[in-house]
Amino acid sequence: MAFAYTPGYAFNGSNTDSTNESYSSGDDVFDEYGIDQIGISNSFITIYFTNSTTFNTWRSSDHTVTFDYTGSGGAQSWEVTDVDLTTNEEYSVNTTYSYINYELANLVGTQTKANELADDLATNGTGSSVLDIEFDA
Repeated sequence: MAFAYTPGYAFNGSNTDSTNESYSSGDDVFDEYGIDQIGISNSFITIYFTNSTTFNTWRSSDHTVTFDYTGSGGAQSWEVTDVDLTTNEEYSVNTTYSYINYELANLVGTQTKANELADDLATNGTGSSVLDIEFDA
């Protein structure tokens, strides 16, 4: 399932960039996976789930993620296709608040690429998208 990542929050700092988008009923990613927020920073992509049931359901099966740049200027170095999001790729897990941190540099290949992705999103700001995310199970 692919969807446009359209941050409702963006922070564009000199060394740190972060964005997040919240989802609710009627959003495909919420309805299919129980994801109620995704945050992307220089360090992590963090996926927050509505409750422990949707959190545990996600963790009990293997997923992949694709990052596709949709802005102007052509392909970006951080674009990836079908990167594993199994429990082996989890950087940290919070079972109390039902979220998972995946280290962004591991998903896109290097810390430089992770920084570029986070900066592209933060620079773009809130309310518009330059990133499509696709999750496959």
